[in-house]
Amino acid sequence: MLHVNMPREFEVGDEVALAGIVIAILPSGRARVSIPSYDHPYTIDPPPKVRAGDRVVLVGDVTRVHRGVNKLTVRIDCGGVITVDNSAITRLRKRNRTSAG
Repeated sequence: MLHVNMPREFEVGDEVALAGIVIAILPSGRARVSIPSYDHPYTIDPPPKVRAGDRVVLVGDVTRVHRGVNKLTVRIDCGGVITVDNSAITRLRKRNRTSAG
């Protein structure tokens, strides 16, 4: 489950969610999505009945933390890797940390 109230300290392996806005539905049936702080349109296989202007949630895992510039690289579950500002993250689930021993 993803948590809405979250710390802003991210670690590799954390599961995060990004909110996107559907810009257009392409002739192929894929959707072009705008993601905050990501400067390029991103294409996804949209949920059923989605239309331009609808919000979608993209979930993925943090693969890199850029601490000096407050950015994260995220591998989106629907494929692809993007780098966004920490502020673009809407939800977080911390990865399970186990102690060695």
